[in-house]
Amino acid sequence: MEDRLSSLPDDLLHSILRDLPLKHAVRTGALSRRWACQWLSALAVSPVLDFTDGDFARGQPPARAAATVGRCLRLHAEHGTPLDVLRLALVPALGRDVIGWIAAAVARGAREVEADLTPPPPQDLAIHGSAAFLEIPADLFQARNSLERLALGRLSLRAVPLPAAGLAGLRSLSLSHTDVTAEALRGILACCAALESLSLRCCALLTAVRVASDRLRALELLGCRSVVELRVAAPALESLALYGNVILSAAEWYPSVAVDFAAAPALRDVYLSHMDCCDYLDLNHDDYYPFVYHVPHARVLTLCSVGLLVPRISMDSDDERFDHLPYAHVNGGEAAYINMPNLQELQLLLGSLEEEGEQDPRFPERVYYFFTHTSLPVLEQLFVRLSRNPANGSCSPTAPDDEDAEIEFGHEIVLGQLTFIKVVHFRGTWREWRLVAFLLQRAPILEQLVLVTADGEGAPADGQLEDIRERVSALEKASRDVRISVCRPSEDDSPNHAHTRFLHEEFCCTHQG
Repeated sequence: MEDRLSSLPDDLLHSILRDLPLKHAVRTGALSRRWACQWLSALAVSPVLDFTDGDFARGQPPARAAATVGRCLRLHAEHGTPLDVLRLALVPALGRDVIGWIAAAVARGAREVEADLTPPPPQDLAIHGSAAFLEIPADLFQARNSLERLALGRLSLRAVPLPAAGLAGLRSLSLSHTDVTAEALRGILACCAALESLSLRCCALLTAVRVASDRLRALELLGCRSVVELRVAAPALESLALYGNVILSAAEWYPSVAVDFAAAPALRDVYLSHMDCCDYLDLNHDDYYPFVYHVPHARVLTLCSVGLLVPRISMDSDDERFDHLPYAHVNGGEAAYINMPNLQELQLLLGSLEEEGEQDPRFPERVYYFFTHTSLPVLEQLFVRLSRNPANGSCSPTAPDDEDAEIEFGHEIVLGQLTFIKVVHFRGTWREWRLVAFLLQRAPILEQLVLVTADGEGAPADGQLEDIRERVSALEKASRDVRISVCRPSEDDSPNHAHTRFLHEEFCCTHQG
């Protein structure tokens, strides 16, 4: 049988190999003599060296993985190909080798360097080595270089004297699982005047983030549990991702975080989620101040359950934190409201709906309060992600005697531009059904509703899927043309929210701290 693939020109073969995960590219060497070194040749002529494939180092001793990476880098340097990008994601045991590879890439004029030594799960540390921070040498960033993007995971910058000329040209900086402090961050940012993107993930020693920049366009603060102060003055900011404990409260007993978020008229993409330590908040109080009031111009937004809490504040309140809030008269009282005239795509990260109304079965859950107090005139897509593992494992699929009772609102809610709804981890409890019914009745031009069932212990049996389809088809709908899909997670091919990637970030930060 003719090997038509091997007859292709080398440059085309190299292009194909560069698009393969490294582990699979290496395996092509077993195809034939011609293929034996093709993957090495492909790397040797590529300006991008990417060793972030998780399968590459998994299942082989660290020394063997280091030898492979070292060989590739030596051949690349001998070939004389310019090195623009070096990406490494390896186990901590290879730390000293990684430092040398970073230094070589910087010396060769790399524009982008990414090195992640974030440790594997605790049970694997005995195999892969210590999870201690590895220090970047003091002289590595002292001279000017071509670096524009630097991403470090489990690598410490504490030994680097600041200001550092080698960091002055950075346009993107990412620090993950590092020992950076508030003072160190301030010094780093002071010498990065060109910075456009800043990402801080799971930095346990970081207590304050103060950013003042006319160029910054993207800011991520994910899983930094110790932060008690957030001050941002970035008028050009377009994207914000916040996964942490930044919450204000009118209650004196709750330790509020100092927040000073200057106007950001360009802010369009926002992810706001609180960490698990907020689970003990008293859900019967409305005095928690969600950060969402700082981002009224967002077009894409994610909110968690705590972010949906809407404060009831008296008009004559002396609390300066609430001075800028708009107010509306709701059900005879005064409450803050949110006007989001540009929001097109919304994702709600909800806990167990069953826990929000335990005392009164008709208690209006936070999600209903949010829609009552929020103006969403152009909302087109709504994603509702229910808890994968709700705390109440015995959620009843049937309601009390008043299951069909309507929630009373001060005004009619109409989601006039909503065309797509997706509910994930749907179990079919009566409060979940009530939420679905609520949305169907208020979306007059809805085109598609997707219910993705829970998996694992809460997964419905095969026969129950058809029961769910029949029940949702029988619900009252404002739109006659809505298409309804009910499927398991493995069968879902419908659109996902733009922020789905952050769900993995939350898991990593929660479990690796």
